[in-house]
Amino acid sequence: MNAHAAPAVVLVADDEPTMLELVSRHLRSIEQPKLEVLEASDGDEAWRLARERLPDLVVLDVMMPGMSGWEVCRKIRQDASLAHTGVLMLTGIGESLNETTSPLFGADEYIDKPFDFEALDAKIASVLEKRSAAREAVPRPVGNGSGGPAKAATPARSKSKRVAKKAKPAAVKKRQRKQGKQKKHKGSAKAEKGTRVMAAKKGAKKGAKKAKKGAKKGKKK
Repeated sequence: MNAHAAPAVVLVADDEPTMLELVSRHLRSIEQPKLEVLEASDGDEAWRLARERLPDLVVLDVMMPGMSGWEVCRKIRQDASLAHTGVLMLTGIGESLNETTSPLFGADEYIDKPFDFEALDAKIASVLEKRSAAREAVPRPVGNGSGGPAKAATPARSKSKRVAKKAKPAAVKKRQRKQGKQKKHKGSAKAEKGTRVMAAKKGAKKGAKKAKKGAKKGKKK
């Protein structure tokens, strides 16, 4: 694993408070690799945290209130966003039953209670290594150490759409101003034509009056 990478996120789920505290405290004390540890006291809480935080590894007890560890494991394996998540079953059901059952639900490894921490550390390191390539391709949520998800790019796209929508009315206004100028020009031309017609009519009337007066003078003579 990359020594400079963000700490791997490990979710520990166990309904026994003593066991939950013991395992969580031990995992937080590990220096290589450094781990960020989350805790759940039942299956439902474990599944909720798995969906919210997209952990790198889930350490699951089998017998828990709500969903069992096997049910949580199966849901993790059916969720595409958790394809990078390793699963380690930690339970006291017996090695032979664990060996035949855990793989059926998609668990990567299993360990029986009671166990020693060296064996647990070896299993955790094995699962994290196995899933390392898949983890690098999956952005984590904001709450995790490696930064925000790919959704962070969404606001930029939304902003560009808003800009495009604002640009459209401006183009419409420009077109309306152009049409207004054209109408005004047509109106001016029409008014000018009307003025010329009126002037022509007045000129014709004056000419008719002069002709009439000239005819009267001719008769008097």
